[in-house]
Amino acid sequence: MATIADNRATSQFISALHAASMRGIRINSAHVTPDAIRAIISTVRGVSPEIKILMDTKGPEMRTTALAQDVEEISIAEGQKILVSGGSGTTDTSEIFVNVMRLGEFLLPGNRLFLDDGEIILEVEKIKGVDTLLCAVVKGGALGSRKSMSVSEDATLPPLPAVSEKDKVNISAALEEGIDMIAHSFVRSAEDVVQIRELLAGTPTKLYAKIECREAVENLEGIAAVSDGLLVARGDLGAQIPIEKVPAVQMRVMSLCRTLGKPVIVATQILNSMMHSPVPTRAEVADIAFGTYLGAEWLLLTGETAKGEYPEECVRVMGRTIEETEAYLESCKER
Repeated sequence: MATIADNRATSQFISALHAASMRGIRINSAHVTPDAIRAIISTVRGVSPEIKILMDTKGPEMRTTALAQDVEEISIAEGQKILVSGGSGTTDTSEIFVNVMRLGEFLLPGNRLFLDDGEIILEVEKIKGVDTLLCAVVKGGALGSRKSMSVSEDATLPPLPAVSEKDKVNISAALEEGIDMIAHSFVRSAEDVVQIRELLAGTPTKLYAKIECREAVENLEGIAAVSDGLLVARGDLGAQIPIEKVPAVQMRVMSLCRTLGKPVIVATQILNSMMHSPVPTRAEVADIAFGTYLGAEWLLLTGETAKGEYPEECVRVMGRTIEETEAYLESCKER
């Protein structure tokens, strides 16, 4: 499965990925309008009605605001001081705005903020006000518009609604087009899933819960019971729990899904080096084989196809690795 950004959602691009072995696409609804969702689904169906389509919700997530118009990304330098504020202002190199208010009531000096799946790490130095933090940049990098933000394990998360108004509008548009799967982001409890389930009532659309925060890990069995499947989103998960625990959580999720007879999707950074390289690392190829061996229904490429430089090559590498791994596993059965 490949993530398709709306600026790449052409018949030619989707056809090329399909020819390279892509069998499903993901739409990230945090970055698109309902009209764009309809257009992407229509284009995909025009390429092949056999391609499965998944859309993930925005969910109760923390996300930075947009950059100035015509600015693709800004550089955040290690060691610099930067403000993080709740609100709808434009994010720049002096102040990062996020869609959550009252940050100063929940976060403390020493807590860390992870932007864009941990590509940038900030540490809270001072509470400047109820909605503003002064932070030091622990790990710098390039920051684009509307990137995810998570907090360290020692921090308290501000309360957020399970289903946003944007989610309701986007889900309605996707259901009108007969989308195959909805994946709810930042699920914290079974109740979060139930609220989305109510919006899907009477449709054949399958509902996946994204496991990407520590509350989801703590409530895993209950979440799995009310979901049609689970999606291991390792990017945000690796920022919410110690990174060395991520493989074990992935194995736990996949084992639970096998026991329940439910499908599982594995996502994030599968071929991250191929964002800028036509050749993967050996470890990345092994990761694909590991997911296949453990019974993943789908392996999901994210930034690699949404904005990476070698999307077709990524899909081709993944397809061939899955085929070789499945062939080996079949040969083992015959021995």
